[in-house]
Amino acid sequence: MRNPWVAIEASVEPVSQARLIARAREHVLEGNPPPRVLRPVVLESWQRSARAGVYAEHDELPPQLTYEELEERRARHPLAVAMPLIRSLLVDVAEEARHVVAVCDVTGHLLWVEGSRATQRAAEGIGFVPGSDWSEGTTGTNAPGTAIEADHPIQVFAAEHYHATHASWMCAAAPIHDPEDGNLLGAVDLTGSFDTAHPSTLALANATARAVEAHLAALAAWKDAAALEAARGQIGAGSSVTVVSPGGRLLGDDMGRRRVPPPTEAGRLRIGRTVVEAEQLAGAPGYWVLHPNSRRRAAPSLSEVAAGGRAAIASAGGTLDLRLLGTPADALVAAGRRLTVTPRQLEICALLALHPDGLGSGELRELLYGDQDVADVTIRSELSRLRRTLGPALAARPYRFSAPVATDVEHVERLLHSGDLRAAVQAYAGPVLPASQSPRIVDLRDQLHYELRAALLASDDADALFQWIRAPHGARDAAVARRLTTLISARDPRRATAVAVVEADLFARR
Repeated sequence: MRNPWVAIEASVEPVSQARLIARAREHVLEGNPPPRVLRPVVLESWQRSARAGVYAEHDELPPQLTYEELEERRARHPLAVAMPLIRSLLVDVAEEARHVVAVCDVTGHLLWVEGSRATQRAAEGIGFVPGSDWSEGTTGTNAPGTAIEADHPIQVFAAEHYHATHASWMCAAAPIHDPEDGNLLGAVDLTGSFDTAHPSTLALANATARAVEAHLAALAAWKDAAALEAARGQIGAGSSVTVVSPGGRLLGDDMGRRRVPPPTEAGRLRIGRTVVEAEQLAGAPGYWVLHPNSRRRAAPSLSEVAAGGRAAIASAGGTLDLRLLGTPADALVAAGRRLTVTPRQLEICALLALHPDGLGSGELRELLYGDQDVADVTIRSELSRLRRTLGPALAARPYRFSAPVATDVEHVERLLHSGDLRAAVQAYAGPVLPASQSPRIVDLRDQLHYELRAALLASDDADALFQWIRAPHGARDAAVARRLTTLISARDPRRATAVAVVEADLFARR
C-alpha cells in the first residue's frame, strides 16, 4: 500500500505529476468532487486551511518576526543546540541537491533557513525566509506547517500547496519532539523546486528529526547524570537520592519512568501517599532534589559540596582529565572521580585548556559568546562557581589552570600526527562539545573533524575507513565510503555498508 504521507513515487516523472495535480486542484476549486490523485491528508489540510480563513489565491507574503524577535526565539529555542547536527546531516549536501533546509518552531515560524544559495534566493520570492510564519493556519498547506498541525512527517508537492503561488515547490518535513516530556518542539524541512521531488526527501527529513531527538535525549541524559551526582554531593554519601527533572521525571534508584508535576517552589510536595521536601538543586537549573520529610537535613554549603572535588584533585597530584568529545557523562575527572560542572563551565574549561597561559574575563567572553552583548560580570560569576568545584586548580589574573590538564582532543591529535590513524578514529568519540555554540569551540570542532577526514581520504587503511563510516559521526560520509570501495574487493563484507552510504548520498542529491 502506498504511503499516504509521501507525495510522489520514485518511478513518477515530477513534471507530469505536477500538471496532473494542478488540473485536479482546479477541478476541486470549481466545486467538483476531488479526483483520486489528491491524497486525503492533503484534502484534510486544505479544509483546515479554508476554515482558518487562508485565501488560496492571494499573493501576499507570510507575516514575519522582527529581527530582534527572531534572534530572541533562536537564542532560547531547544533546537538551537541541534543545529550543528542538522547542518552535518542535511545542509552540507543541500547546495548540490538544490534544496534549502528549514527548521521551524512549534508555531510554524521559520527560525533557520540554510542550504543552496540559488534556492534561497528563489525562496525569498514566496517569503520562505527566517522569521516568516509558515503555520498551516496562516499560510495554508505546506510541509513544515502541516507536519506540525498533523504531528506527522509529510511531503507536499507542487499544487498540493494551498497557496497558488507555491505550486512550483516541493517540501518534506518531519516534526521533532522533546525527549523530556514528548511535547512538540518544531519541525525540520527540506524544500526545493518541484522537479527535485523524490520520496527520499521525506525519509531524509524524518531520519534527521529522529537523530535530533536522539541527540537531545543524549544531552538530557548527560544533564540528568550531572544532576544526580550533584544531588549525591548535596545530600551526602550513602543516602538515597531522588531528583525531579525540569519535565517532571523522577531520577534516582528504582524510579523507572515515573513523572510528577515539577515543583515550582521549595517546600512540601506529595508524591502518591508520600510527603517529601523539594529543594532546588545547586548548580543544576530546573532540577529539584527531594528529601523525605521525616529525615530531611539542612542542605550543605557550596563549599561542602565542592570539598570532595577539591580533595580528589589534590589526591591526583593536581591532574585534571577533561573529556570534550561527544557527550560524555564524566566530562571532568580527577583521580577517577567525576566532578559536576554545567555545560557552560565545561566550555570554559575547554577554552582554558586551549590557552594554558591564561585568559582575561573579556577574552573569555569573546571566545564564548562572540559578538553577543554579554557583560564580563556574567563570566566572572560562572568562574566563581567553577572555582568552588576546582578549588586551587583554577587560578585567576589571568584565569588559567594551575594544575596539568589532559584532554581527549589532545590525545586524538597526538595519535593522528603520529600516523596511527586507526587508533585516532577509535579514540574520536564524536565532535568536540557538539551542543556548544562558542565560536572558538566551533572552530576547534571543525578543525579536528576535517583533519581526521582529510587523513582518512588520503589513507589506504580500509579498517580505519570502515570504522569511521560505522560510527554515528561518520555514518553519512559518502566521500570516505567511496574511498573505501576503491580499497576493498567486491566480495568484502564491508562493501555493502560502504555502498549503502554512497547510494544514500546520491538519493539526497537528486
